[in-house]
Amino acid sequence: MSLLLFFPRRRIPAVFFVCFIGLIALGMSASAAVRANGKNGDWQLRKSEDGIDVYTRSVEGSELQEFRAEMVLATRLQSLVALVEDSSAAPRWIYQCRALELIEQNSPTDKLFYMVTDAPWPVSDRDSVFRSLLIQDETSGAITIEMEANADAFPAVEEFLRIRQMHGFWQFIPQDDGMVEVIYQVHAEPGGGIPAWLANRVVVDNPYETLRNMRNLVQETVYRQAVLGHIHEMAQLNDN
Repeated sequence: MSLLLFFPRRRIPAVFFVCFIGLIALGMSASAAVRANGKNGDWQLRKSEDGIDVYTRSVEGSELQEFRAEMVLATRLQSLVALVEDSSAAPRWIYQCRALELIEQNSPTDKLFYMVTDAPWPVSDRDSVFRSLLIQDETSGAITIEMEANADAFPAVEEFLRIRQMHGFWQFIPQDDGMVEVIYQVHAEPGGGIPAWLANRVVVDNPYETLRNMRNLVQETVYRQAVLGHIHEMAQLNDN
């Protein structure tokens, strides 16, 4: 039984459930190189504020929109990955995340996570299981963290409604001026009859708040000074 069951329950506003993608995404099959080429498709800019742009687009066969959020940060690749890999910190920055637990690690770049997301009464809280796969391009230095739902990889928890469909990614792209572009893209089907109007409002608020929280938290010393053997900064790649 997951230790997450013993986390204190808290009630929050109606904007809630997409946080389970918090490490997440356009699908395991697409390549990092394609994603690095930028937005393709009918994206609409929904919010541009404080250096963060949020786009959404319709997905064929789904009432729920896909989102994509972008910002540029003065930080290190290792700092960003250290934050994303720190499951204990997830409730501090992934919007409306109740808890995140690493349940399996095949390698430093291949992991399985379990996440719980709060929902407003009377909607059931959600949980999700997703695999995270990290790839770094040896030429550009760009890092892509793919996330894909793997709902049956962890036993069902009666208290929560399991999210069965989700795919997304984080991408960290070094810039020529030393900055890093951050891209966060996800589409999910949370299930349970959540009204589409509510879900589609969340796809703007969730990525915006998540990126804003990330920007603040990644400046903490534990992340600024993080050293990860499986992540290479551009200076290291250029020396090879």
